[in-house]
Amino acid sequence: MIAHIAGEAHRLQLTVSAISEKGGRASNEDYLGMIDLGPKGFCCTLADGAGGHGNGALAARLTVDAVLGGYRENPMFAPASLASLIFRAEHTVSEEQPTSTSRMHMSATVVLLCIEPLTGRALWAHWGDSRLYWFRGGKVHRMTEDHSVVQQLLHAGMYANSDPRSLPNRSVLAGAVGAESQVPPTVLPQSMELMEGDAFLLCSDGLWENLHESAMEDALQAADRPDVWLHNMAGAVTAKGRPHQDNLSAFAVWVSENPAIN
Repeated sequence: MIAHIAGEAHRLQLTVSAISEKGGRASNEDYLGMIDLGPKGFCCTLADGAGGHGNGALAARLTVDAVLGGYRENPMFAPASLASLIFRAEHTVSEEQPTSTSRMHMSATVVLLCIEPLTGRALWAHWGDSRLYWFRGGKVHRMTEDHSVVQQLLHAGMYANSDPRSLPNRSVLAGAVGAESQVPPTVLPQSMELMEGDAFLLCSDGLWENLHESAMEDALQAADRPDVWLHNMAGAVTAKGRPHQDNLSAFAVWVSENPAIN
């Protein structure tokens, strides 16, 4: 999927691409979606269902649908609004859990990005270990921090290694939609002004766990389109040939100035 989102009233033009692959798993428990409301804003979100803990695929779909449905109804561009979208998803998944034994423990991570093309500003939020990376000048400018037990141990100084990829029990979460969370979701406290050439990557752990940030940067600098960027990163993960490769899903959002108003 690739989409060009722009309008004569928008200061920014967004070029968006997405990918979702099941990898070496029997099914794909990732889910993603986006909504473009023209001058009112743009939102994309990705959820990763908790594999092996109930109906993760359903939890991921319910999460994305709840976030996008809430955004469509009330596209407010404020941190509190993004928090309400996540808690809407939490309520939706929690209500569904008691309906059958297979759904009792279903949960999902979530990450979402909202952009106001008219003002050229962005906000994001996440819960769990699905990540958002903000690239500027071809380099990682900012990234989210996982809600995981390993990340809590890193903060406590229990590990000298600051990269959770190599640590045991990395996938044990401290927070997620539908889980008995120890930590709340994280919402960016204020919007960020975007520049031409900025890029965003929203991805499940099936991508970032198998690809270092330096490789993401190299792939970005070598690509001329966001779909090419995603294809090359997914190819690099697949080439490692790891058994039982996790589902891999991602959004790429590229920012450029809108030529219609120049």
